[in-house]
Amino acid sequence: MVNDKHQSHLLVTNGFVLRLPIGRFILSFSVIGGFCIPATQLKPDEGTPDLPAGLVRVRMETDGTLHDVMEHDIQKVLNPSELDLCEDLSELQSVNECGALHTLTSRAKASLPLTQAGPNLLNFWPPLNQHGKVSARARTVWDAPPALAALVRRVYVSMVGTRRDQSVCAVGRSGTGKTTSCQHIVYNVISPSVCVCVCPVERIQAVFTILRSFGCVSSQHSDASSRFAMVLSLDFNHAGLASAGHLQTMMLEKWRVCQKMEGESNFLVFSQMLAGLSTEMRTELQMHQFPEANCFGIVPPTKVEEKQRASVAFTKLLVAMETLGFSANEQRAIWHVLAGLYHLGAAGACKVGRRAFVSFDSAQVASSVLGCEGEELHTAVFKHHLRQLLQRATGGGRERHATTDAEEGPRMSATQCVDGMASGLYEELFTAIVSLINRALSSQQLTLASVMVVDTPGLRNPRHSAEERAAGWSELCHNYLQERLLEYYYTHTFTHTLERYAQDGVQVDFEAPETSPAEVVSSIDQPALQVTHTQLSATLRKCEQPLQCEVSHLMGSDPVRYDLTGWFSLVQNNPSALNAISLLQNSSALFGPRASVPPLCRGLGGVEGGSQRSLQRSGTVRKTFSGGMAAIRRHSHCISVKLQADALLNLIRRARPVFLQCVGAKTDSGGGGFDVPALRIQLHSTHILPALQLYRTGYPEHMTLSDFRCRFQALSPPVMKRYGSVFITPDERKAVEELLVELDLNKKSTVLGAGRVFMKRGVLKYLDQQRDKLVSVWLVHLQAACMGHLARQQHRKMKVQQMAVRCVQSNIRTLRGVAKWSWWKLLCRVRPLLDVNMDDQRLRAKEVGIDSETTQAKLLSLEIWYRNELRQTTDILETKVTAVSSELSDERFRGEAVSQALDMERGERLRLTRENKELQVVLQQHPNNSPVHKELQGMALQLECCQTEVEYVRRRLKHTEERLEAERQTHLELDTKVGSLQAQLEQSKRSATELKRQVRRVTSDLQDARVLTDSLQGRVHLRFEMEMERMKQIHLKELEDKEEELEDVHKSSQRRLRQLEMQLEQEYEEKQMVVHEKHDLEGLIATLCDQVGHRDFDVEKRLRRDLKRTHALLVDAQLLLSTIDNPGHSQAPGSKEHIERLHCQLEESEARRAEVESVQKTLSMELENAQIELENICKHKSLVDEQVAQLQHDKSDLLKRLEEDQEDLNELMKKHKWFPNHIRELQAELEEAKKQQHTLQEELATSMARVQFLESSTVGRSIVSMQEARVCDLENKLEFQRGQVKRFEVLVLRLRDSVVRLGEELEQSAQTEVRERENSQYYQQRLHHMRQEVEDLSQREQDSSRRCLELEMQVTELSAVRQTLQADLETSIHRIVDLQAALEEVESSDESDDERYECVTVFDV
Repeated sequence: MVNDKHQSHLLVTNGFVLRLPIGRFILSFSVIGGFCIPATQLKPDEGTPDLPAGLVRVRMETDGTLHDVMEHDIQKVLNPSELDLCEDLSELQSVNECGALHTLTSRAKASLPLTQAGPNLLNFWPPLNQHGKVSARARTVWDAPPALAALVRRVYVSMVGTRRDQSVCAVGRSGTGKTTSCQHIVYNVISPSVCVCVCPVERIQAVFTILRSFGCVSSQHSDASSRFAMVLSLDFNHAGLASAGHLQTMMLEKWRVCQKMEGESNFLVFSQMLAGLSTEMRTELQMHQFPEANCFGIVPPTKVEEKQRASVAFTKLLVAMETLGFSANEQRAIWHVLAGLYHLGAAGACKVGRRAFVSFDSAQVASSVLGCEGEELHTAVFKHHLRQLLQRATGGGRERHATTDAEEGPRMSATQCVDGMASGLYEELFTAIVSLINRALSSQQLTLASVMVVDTPGLRNPRHSAEERAAGWSELCHNYLQERLLEYYYTHTFTHTLERYAQDGVQVDFEAPETSPAEVVSSIDQPALQVTHTQLSATLRKCEQPLQCEVSHLMGSDPVRYDLTGWFSLVQNNPSALNAISLLQNSSALFGPRASVPPLCRGLGGVEGGSQRSLQRSGTVRKTFSGGMAAIRRHSHCISVKLQADALLNLIRRARPVFLQCVGAKTDSGGGGFDVPALRIQLHSTHILPALQLYRTGYPEHMTLSDFRCRFQALSPPVMKRYGSVFITPDERKAVEELLVELDLNKKSTVLGAGRVFMKRGVLKYLDQQRDKLVSVWLVHLQAACMGHLARQQHRKMKVQQMAVRCVQSNIRTLRGVAKWSWWKLLCRVRPLLDVNMDDQRLRAKEVGIDSETTQAKLLSLEIWYRNELRQTTDILETKVTAVSSELSDERFRGEAVSQALDMERGERLRLTRENKELQVVLQQHPNNSPVHKELQGMALQLECCQTEVEYVRRRLKHTEERLEAERQTHLELDTKVGSLQAQLEQSKRSATELKRQVRRVTSDLQDARVLTDSLQGRVHLRFEMEMERMKQIHLKELEDKEEELEDVHKSSQRRLRQLEMQLEQEYEEKQMVVHEKHDLEGLIATLCDQVGHRDFDVEKRLRRDLKRTHALLVDAQLLLSTIDNPGHSQAPGSKEHIERLHCQLEESEARRAEVESVQKTLSMELENAQIELENICKHKSLVDEQVAQLQHDKSDLLKRLEEDQEDLNELMKKHKWFPNHIRELQAELEEAKKQQHTLQEELATSMARVQFLESSTVGRSIVSMQEARVCDLENKLEFQRGQVKRFEVLVLRLRDSVVRLGEELEQSAQTEVRERENSQYYQQRLHHMRQEVEDLSQREQDSSRRCLELEMQVTELSAVRQTLQADLETSIHRIVDLQAALEEVESSDESDDERYECVTVFDV
């Protein structure tokens, strides 16, 4: 068993999922379809026989059972657990089926149904939890899932950046959420431009509401399954805002309105209308009572919940119509047509007897609702042959041909007539609704590009719904359209990409998948008579049931069984549908004439257009339906389906496609898991895994050389400076090479092709981010400048406003001052009386201006009306021209076919008449007794001989039959041997397919490993560069710190020297002061001696104490002076603080000395490293010199080759100069040959005329044979001249090719020479840089040696300072001791003096 840390993957191929206990290896093998069970691989025990080659033994972790499986079915998945919720499958380390399935299921369980698959998006449906939602307030804000938002953002940025149309195409099965995903994409596309665009979210929601009602049915897959193809185009203006919309639809399943499938309903609008109509509309439409039976299956809802749901949907439908601007009359016309269809289904058709309605009353109600008479409706439905007779009697040739084509085939039944009328009515109604939608979304703004969202009905198979029935015609149409889309996806993803690589010379190790949808498409497109037996066995298979076949859809992974019963009645031409068009055009103005497409393609909607983009799209559809097979077989329903698919693909090819691959993940009913076999089939059908491998190993991002340079040259200032000028026409390839060197990208991530730059995934995103960073800085400066400019303008405006306010205030103050003046009052009374005439004049002028403006407005409105009328007339005329041109091409084709048939018939008639005449001449020339009779007798004898020979042959035939029987037995034995050999061959083919599968798996693993290695190499390279940069910065920082420390030591030592000098100066000043005090004391002593007679004991005592103290100070000063005079034996007293400070300074000096010694050692080591680097550089220099010598040698070789090529070129130029003369001669000969040909043709014509004359005359056969021989000779000469002319032309072309080839070789040699020169210059520059580096290193070495000497001198100085400081310390200690002794003596002397004074005092007393 494995740990929880390694359990997470649920991986499947056809059966179990196995998980290895070591690492994250996961095995999958096919035992039982569709189960996911973890297992452990086992090794054989000792003594146990080994398994056969190709088998492995595994143990299931669920029940512990053992199974032997094939080794080639095992898949290893090396994806870590962090990639279980990976947003992009291309980022997986191991891309295979198991890894992809595990990631998809993990994301689905985490409520993340959308996953990126390279450039496309994969939708896992149905999601367990909806991420995106619409806000409750007016439902105008759409919160899209991150993957969908990223896809829409990428499409929008690509459209704005490239100014090219983009398309998002949804493919997948029916019921996989394609329509819902397309709606979400449209909401997210228009969400940034809601404030300005003419098609906001409310209108888009209204569009989808109407399309849901009129184009969807309820089925077992979903409540609203689409039954029409849709292309919704959103046009964006130059500001990047949505300016208009255009809807184009294709109703492939037009019989849905009259033929309901089992388990499905009719179109949803019928049930909504029957449940939600108001009482007035029911009265108007005569729908108060519902008949019990309806042949179209249109029944009102019976359950209460269904009625409520249908009523709410009908209310939403009415609101949507009001939002899109449907008028009341247009809505009434729509409800009238729907009610007419309902009553027409209630009327029914007689199955036996004459063609008529079953219910005459319902038919009358239907005719009144449709706005016509009952007889007119009956004639349009059943008696369309009367219209054909009328056209044949009154119309021209075109009508006669149309009626002839329409009468082809068997007579239609009444049911077919009613169904044709219903389908025609609903087609016209749906097309009219699409036209109204386009009217609401249209705009006359100029557009930049468009985003097209393509939604089509999915692939339908009754087996998906567990139904036992076979599929019908409608399923074939939708499945064919899905196969065409998958074929385009295959071509765009693989074929075009590999062709682009081959065209630009880019090597990519990838092979396209062998199977493609083109096989099924080609087999369906081909007529039945052209389908060979091999194709029938490969893609089509005849079933055991009658009129049933099986088509291998999705490259054989999803076969669909079709029932062909009743298909002829569906595909044949039905005139009732054409009569429905005229019926609606006569009844309502909503259904105008439309001649844009052939009658059988009336289901196309949106072919009209008002803007430039819509006209281009409509022109694409018209071209599809006016050329090719459309002009020849325009009355074929089968070819109409193909033409609609061609039109859809032609629309998509105009844009850059992005595919939304919808995958059905219906959960199992048992364990709550997923339908794994269905997932595997869908992944295999869309080639997701090969597409991911090509996306990872190839170069999915590419740009032209000029676009790449112009877009990213701002990232390199030198390239920008060199090639940024618009007046320079640079060499794009050279400029791009320099730009790539400056960008410092990984060499494996970019490749230069012939005219493009190919990049790995993520490179373009990285470059865009770097460009955005650079541009953002520029934009910030630009915004600052703009804001400053606006602020200055605002300041000026405020100053003007302030001045105006002051003026107004001064005027008001002045007015208040003069308001009471009498003359001002008089002026205020007289002034209005004078202004009356002026006001009248102004009023008249304004009335005249208003009249002119109204006339101009009327003229403008008339001009706009005339312009619209002219545009409509132009569209109608264009459609008529296309129709007439198609009919003209049809007539021309038929005329050519008839003329060919007439020519063949005339030639055959002439040949027969010639033979008849020859035989008559022969019979006339030979009578009865001629040798002819003798010849007949001889022939009779020969007949008898032949009869005898026949008897002999019969005997031999019996013998031959016996031998044949023996050979038949031997043939049977050989057949058995051949069967055994075929079985062996099939076994070998099976083994070969297994080997191919293993090779593919190994190649995919190698590609995954290569991608992983490339990513790791890039990361390691980046990390190594970052580490080197960091180490370099650290080393530089350490050097700076050391230099700062040395400077600090130097400064501190200088500071200490200054302090010592100041201390010496202070001590010298103290010594001078002591000397002065000594002299003063000596003078005082002399004065005291003079005053001995006047003895004062206190003064004497004080003087005696001062004398002793002075003596001690004198001794200390003498000692200090001796210390100064003799530095080695000086002693000076000092304090304890001074001594401690000296000790501290001593320790600091020792520490600094140690640091200086360490710095000296590091500098010496750096010096050694520099010497080693210098030696390496010298070695590299020698290698570079050798390379330069080799390059010079190669250069000399190239010069020699260039000289040889120049000589060859000179010879070729001589030949080239000779060629024009030769060509002129050949042209002259060619003209002579043409003249001879012309003369020979004239002679041939005269000879043919003479031959005809001779054939018509009775001239002999010899003259005719001579003329024929002459004609043959002339024809032979003509053919010889033609062959000679062709040979001369081929010779000229060959010579031109050789000249061009030699010119290309000369250009290549010149390019190689230029490249070698650039290489030599590059190596010379590099050598120069190396020499400079060597000089820098030598200079650094000299600086370091000089610094070492300075440091050594500083160390010696510091040692001398230390010795002096120690001597000063000893002197200070001696001074302290002496001072202490002197002070003690003074104190003792003071005490003795006091005692003596006391004694003297006592004695005196």
